[in-house]
Amino acid sequence: MYRCKTLIVTEKETASSEKRLSICLRSNGFSFSEVSLSGVLLTFGEAEGIHAGSMTVAMADVKAFFASVGIRPLGYAAMELVVLSDHSTWVPDELYSPSAHRQYLKLVGSDATTIMATPCKKLGATAVYAASDAIATAFKVALPGLVVMNQHVKLASVGLERRSQDHPLLLAHWREGVIDFAAFRDGRYIYGNTVAYSSDSEAQFHTIEVLKSFGLENNGTELLMCGEVGRERFALLRPYFPQATLFTGLHTSFLNPAFKTLHTYRNALIL
Repeated sequence: MYRCKTLIVTEKETASSEKRLSICLRSNGFSFSEVSLSGVLLTFGEAEGIHAGSMTVAMADVKAFFASVGIRPLGYAAMELVVLSDHSTWVPDELYSPSAHRQYLKLVGSDATTIMATPCKKLGATAVYAASDAIATAFKVALPGLVVMNQHVKLASVGLERRSQDHPLLLAHWREGVIDFAAFRDGRYIYGNTVAYSSDSEAQFHTIEVLKSFGLENNGTELLMCGEVGRERFALLRPYFPQATLFTGLHTSFLNPAFKTLHTYRNALIL
């Protein structure tokens, strides 16, 4: 079962067809948001609990949780579930074969036996990543129409291409022990990968290495950071970039003043 840890709700009637539901799956539950198509953050919540081992039980738990917080997940303009994975790779669509999943991940050092794949039309490629599809399938059954993706498909789809026409962008999504990178240059997404680190100084090294390896060094290069970023981590990397900002996702405004207390940059994958 899941219990509600955090819930901020906007008391405004908005038709489901005028908003999107985004969920990010975590090891001990999930976070979720409702955002209107015009970019207004309407709902944010966090669910805590142990994911059930049975898909049937997990599906019932998901349905019961959303019912308990007054959300009827029907008729949304879009619904998505972001599955966090530490090992993944991009495969061009013309080379992709479902039967080769293990071989793809083996090339990036993963011996995963439970693997998922998500096509990305924008890139003409498929993300293949290490993850169990049992819980993801439970969410899909509980929420018909839900689109499942990993964090790299999400980061490649956040609409930063136009912004990178003026200057290169490096987006860094920090998690415990790993950073998810997404790089944009000349109006294109050019790189995405997850890099492990054992200390913040090692994370600093990897960030600068990505900067140099992909030709992102430029007088106007901008670093965007989100996820588990504190003042110390921001200050550690800020001197290496002409511009550095916190990335807060795609929403543009909110109506409920309670959202002022929400660190939106920590939840950029669903905002």
